[in-house]
Amino acid sequence: MKKEEKKTPAIEWQAPEFEYQPKDVSWYWLSLIIGIILIALAVWQKNFLFMIFVIIAWLIITVMANRFPTVWEFKIDEKGINIALPKEKSNAKFYSYAEIEGFDIHLGGEDYQELILKTKSKFSPYLKINIHTADEEKIKDFLLKILPKEEYNQSLVDSFSKLIRF
Repeated sequence: MKKEEKKTPAIEWQAPEFEYQPKDVSWYWLSLIIGIILIALAVWQKNFLFMIFVIIAWLIITVMANRFPTVWEFKIDEKGINIALPKEKSNAKFYSYAEIEGFDIHLGGEDYQELILKTKSKFSPYLKINIHTADEEKIKDFLLKILPKEEYNQSLVDSFSKLIRF
């Protein structure tokens, strides 16, 4: 008789795509002042294309600052990692472990940690997923059986976005 393989149960959770950081009035005033300084610099240098870029960028940042995150469903099992919107299972994205080189877990916000998966993709080599702080050890232990843990150094953009609470 063959031994029955013990299957590890899948880990499922829901998490927002980013942790929402409420912005107060001073945040908007500061962004407006920085935008005006950059526009003045563009006018002084007679670089009107840069001025248009600053105006469009400021408008986009202001609109995006008020956006609440979309909540996603995540599932990690022995086949790979599945990411989907709760009501749209047809648009799910699946990452097999063959597509992933390694993982790391970083401190996120108050309620979430950040699971960082290093993929083999050249265009977007890192996939960042929020995980509940309480599930960190369970997910880490599960992934260590399949993937190597690799150090991921935060980029300048990551540090800057946390600094400005974006």
